[in-house]
Amino acid sequence: MAIRFMKTSIINIFHTICILLCVGSFAHEKKPLTSEQIKLPKLIVLSEVYPPYQVVSKEGELYGWSTDKVKALMTQARIDHKIDILPWARAYQLALIKKNTLIYSLLRTDSREDLFHWIAPLCTVDFSLYRLKSNTYIEVNSMIDAKKYLIAAQKGQASTEYLLSMGFEDEKNLSVSYHNDNFIQMLVHGRVELIILSTSYVQSLKSKNVLNINEIEAIYSIEYLRKSLYLAASLNTSPVMLKKLQKAYDELLPQFDSACHD
Repeated sequence: MAIRFMKTSIINIFHTICILLCVGSFAHEKKPLTSEQIKLPKLIVLSEVYPPYQVVSKEGELYGWSTDKVKALMTQARIDHKIDILPWARAYQLALIKKNTLIYSLLRTDSREDLFHWIAPLCTVDFSLYRLKSNTYIEVNSMIDAKKYLIAAQKGQASTEYLLSMGFEDEKNLSVSYHNDNFIQMLVHGRVELIILSTSYVQSLKSKNVLNINEIEAIYSIEYLRKSLYLAASLNTSPVMLKKLQKAYDELLPQFDSACHD
């Protein structure tokens, strides 16, 4: 009788311990972290100097039509970030492969559509072919006409990608450079016959009275390149970051829809 009682007591104690362990495990089960609780990595934002969209002051401060909107978005999203200014071709290649990386001002084209997460439109832009005013023999009424001339274009730019897709060939009718700040001098010294630049960029150079800027003129506007410049993210950017940026953009939508101007 005593032995049976002891067995029953041991079994009851064992059951009690199991119940307490189960209750304890449920009580200490961790709930999923919210997006606000997750420690996000520092976001890298890449760009280039391209007035009036990205400009560096004499004091080293970065501002401009696109930059001001990007900074407002980052403030609204409360994301720790750093803006790095690089040559455009370098910035573009890094944005294709690096985690948690943004890039602006990036022209949104069909060929780029699946390469990035497109976060927010910043400003509209249009591109034209420019010649020296004195070179009246150069006439362009179509991209077929343009193939007769040597054109300076910037590496990594959508304008250069477009020319290559249209059958232009490097060193034949296309001269590709890493920077566009020497394009006007290339025209003046006869190294090329045409250059491709955005209208707003040329207007910015005129406002600064850049050397020989008044000697060039637009002769052909490229309809395909009349698009919006965007803030975009690499494909392997944190989904939590993307969600926060999208929410911030939605909250600032009226500001982002406004026209870009000084």
